[in-house]
Amino acid sequence: MLACVKVTSLKHVIVALACVGASITSTGMNKDDDLHGAWTCISATVDGKALPKETAAALRLTITQDRYKTEKPGEVLFDSTYRVDASRSPRQINMVGTEGDLKEKEAQGIYSIEKDMLRICYAMPGDGRPERFESPSGSKAYLVVWKRERK
Repeated sequence: MLACVKVTSLKHVIVALACVGASITSTGMNKDDDLHGAWTCISATVDGKALPKETAAALRLTITQDRYKTEKPGEVLFDSTYRVDASRSPRQINMVGTEGDLKEKEAQGIYSIEKDMLRICYAMPGDGRPERFESPSGSKAYLVVWKRERK
């Protein structure tokens, strides 16, 4: 799964969706406390194709100051670090894989937070940062919408 991602299984899709991770530094520019928390996937679109609702609904995301972890029941799908630039518009996120084929490879994305909804749109390493929150067919973009879980 490098620059030219070929989705060959659900696990590849989920790992790719989970690759939204890298380390937040202590400077204000690279910090966004609004990201921290537990999230449930509402929808996910990969290269213009929607992930089935029941598959998306099973995904959980936990974001801490330095970790981004995506899970489904009984299994950690991806655990990574991330960094953001909340001073940009739209806000930017750079993800660096920490395992498997994506280890040490950087994917670039954008994100927005409105109330309890987090939208992240990104491309795999080598494909460049998306400019809009969309994932049309042929774009290789991943668009994921998460809802914050209530404590």
